[in-house]
Amino acid sequence: TMTRRRDAASSIIARRYTPTPVDPAVVAQQLTVIGASGLAGFVWWTQTVPAARIEVSKSKRGGEISDYLEELDEADAAADGRPTAGDKRLERWLLTDWREGNTRKEPALPMLPKSKFNSGDNPIIAATA
Repeated sequence: TMTRRRDAASSIIARRYTPTPVDPAVVAQQLTVIGASGLAGFVWWTQTVPAARIEVSKSKRGGEISDYLEELDEADAAADGRPTAGDKRLERWLLTDWREGNTRKEPALPMLPKSKFNSGDNPIIAATA
C-alpha cells in the first residue's frame, strides 16, 4: 500500500495557477451599481436634505411643529418645569433645545468646513462621526 501511495503521488502533475481576467460585463455591472448609488446619495444630500430642513424650519416658526412645541411648553408648565413629572416627559426632554431656542450646535466633524449640514443634530453626520 505504501508503494501505491508513492506511485499515486508521483503521477499527480503539478499545475501552475494562471489567473484569468475578470469578465468586463461583471465590471460594468458593478460600476453601474456603484454609479447609481453615488448618484442617489448625491441627490439625497444636495436636494432632499436641504428641502426637508427648510420645511422643518418653516414649520418651527409657524406650523405644526410650532404648535407641538407650544403643547410641550404647556405640559412643562403644568409639571412645574420638573423633567420627570407630568405628561410627554420624553418629548419634552428630546426637544429641549428647540423649546429653549438652543439651535446652534457645534460641528459634528470639526475637520469638515462649517456648514449648516455639519451640525451635531444631523443624524447622518453624528452617526458616522
